Amino acid sequence: MGDPAAAGRPAEPGATPGPVILESDDLRADFKVFRERGVTFDRPEPEDYGFGVRIETADPDGNRISLRERSRTRSQG
Repeated sequence: MGDPAAAGRPAEPGATPGPVILESDDLRADFKVFRERGVTFDRPEPEDYGFGVRIETADPDGNRISLRERSRTRSQG
């Protein structure tokens, strides 16, 4: 979970922060809600990938946001 001592400190000059990752239990349904509320995504629909489903966007300041749903077929142990 990151370095607790770094909390509240600004990033080093020129550093690019990683994306905010939001997990979903039903990404395709959440995608529709976000899109209806005006969120613009990088692609027209979520993509399937090896471990589930994902789609990305950016907030008004350019910070990357990745929405993800883990595959239900993977072992959750």
